[in-house]
Amino acid sequence: MRIITCLLLLISSFCFGQDKQMVNIASTVSLEQLKKNLYFLASESLEGRVMGSHGDTLASEFVAQWFRENQLEAPYQNGTSYFQSIDAFRKNLGRAELEIGTKKYVNGDGWTLSLRNAETVQLQDIPVVFAGYGIDHPLYNDFEGIDVKGKAVLILAGQPKDSSGNYLISGTKQPATVPSYQNTLKEKGAALILVFNNRFTADTLQMRKTAFQPVYKNPFMPNNNLPTLLISGERANDLLGKSQKTIKSLAQDITRALRPQSFAVNTTIGCHIEINITEEKAPNVIGIIRGSDPSADCIILSAHHDHVGRDGKDIYYGAVDNASGTVAIMEIAALMKKALGKGFRPKRTIVFASYTGEEKGLLGSFHLAANPVFPLAKTRAVLNIDMMGRVDTFYSGRRADSNYAYILVVDSLNRGLRNALFTANDQLGKLKLDTYYEQPQFMQRRLLGSDQYPFYLKGIPFIRIDCGFSKDYHQPTDTPDKINYELLSDQVQLAFLTTWNLAND
Repeated sequence: MRIITCLLLLISSFCFGQDKQMVNIASTVSLEQLKKNLYFLASESLEGRVMGSHGDTLASEFVAQWFRENQLEAPYQNGTSYFQSIDAFRKNLGRAELEIGTKKYVNGDGWTLSLRNAETVQLQDIPVVFAGYGIDHPLYNDFEGIDVKGKAVLILAGQPKDSSGNYLISGTKQPATVPSYQNTLKEKGAALILVFNNRFTADTLQMRKTAFQPVYKNPFMPNNNLPTLLISGERANDLLGKSQKTIKSLAQDITRALRPQSFAVNTTIGCHIEINITEEKAPNVIGIIRGSDPSADCIILSAHHDHVGRDGKDIYYGAVDNASGTVAIMEIAALMKKALGKGFRPKRTIVFASYTGEEKGLLGSFHLAANPVFPLAKTRAVLNIDMMGRVDTFYSGRRADSNYAYILVVDSLNRGLRNALFTANDQLGKLKLDTYYEQPQFMQRRLLGSDQYPFYLKGIPFIRIDCGFSKDYHQPTDTPDKINYELLSDQVQLAFLTTWNLAND
């Protein structure tokens, strides 16, 4: 018994000493190097790092060289390359025409579409149905007495309200949780969706502002949605002309009657959309630190190095999004090299992943999830970093404690991810871990919106760390001079120790 007690004391002392050593290594994060690397990635010469561009290539080469200097193993071409080439399929809009009766309207003339979700469509002379808000619910059903199969369905965006502004289904100022109109109409066999929104002018203006950004098809996420067009009040009224109704009067009738006003519209519509595909290539950058236990599973530490590029003279520098995350994993690679130099090797292998194509639909991370370095069955967890080093619009001027990081932890397999994260934070004692985006009403956007999502779809637990959305999000004003490098350093230390804990628990 005495021997066992002594062994336990020795193990405890060793673990405590190692923890202290790792905290000491974390404290050596270089502010100067973080700043230097970030200023390069968010520089004018990289022109916003849009996927497949010269700037994106320069960024990937920069990260690869850093991996090489910090002795990460190269997994490709017999150990000589860090580049994982991904296939990218650029979508180009050809013909785009809407026919209402005998009149034809080109894209932008009272209607538009999202190119990211668009597919080739050829529909001619199909009947039109007005179906309210496209809701099928026991308390409110827009589909009673009408058939939408094979038809174009005109709907209002949102959910119906009463004259007091309460939603009819929930009875409160908050909308009810109902199936999406896309899913409902697809199940009912509709052929085309036409959505009227009071924000049509503002929405189309925003779409024009981002039209310089190329759009890509995601081969790993087939688009099963119905073709959906956004239409103006003028085009909606063109459709409704023979019924002697307007789109706004129909919305008012629903509010007044507190029930649906659906009917078959006495007109036909045609829709002709042609999408052409151009194939391109772009690189992920992947490096490896081998664990001491070859039989153990691995950890993926990731960030994306691409951004949205430039629009004429305006460069979208992408300092926070996501040069900050890229320099974070670069610095963690340097810290891991220091740990190895002191004789500390993680038990599990760590895969460092710097992705391209996040801004184009998570293309790089979808590619790695489909073509992993190690089998996904041997992947324990993902730690994804997307935007750090800035105070977001919630904290700026509103909250006193701005030394924070937002977290999202999804650990359905109970692999101790939250403990790894919070233990790291306790060891450092520097940051508030804000769980705001773990609330159910906010989680979905966080879940779908970054590179942990393709692995989540494969059942891999993950942690996401970020700083939220600053006022310069996706603007040319997201520049490196606005980064709080002290905050970035604290967040990098948290990510480093969390990675270490994940690789050793």
